[in-house]
Amino acid sequence: MFGRRNRHGSEGGDLEQRVAALEEAVQENRALNVRLAELTDVVSELLLPVAARDEERLEELLGKYRGDFS
Repeated sequence: MFGRRNRHGSEGGDLEQRVAALEEAVQENRALNVRLAELTDVVSELLLPVAARDEERLEELLGKYRGDFS
């Protein structure tokens, strides 16, 4: 950008590449957060006493979780 160099000594033109890499990392982070929330739901359901469990919901959650790894 205007011939100025950044602190790494390269032209400012790599800004688009850096932004694209950061956007990709944000998307990956979001996907991991969703995955963690799903796993937390499964664990929470498993930790409930048997009498309080919603077996149908538990089977649904486990099926979705297992399906992601098959």
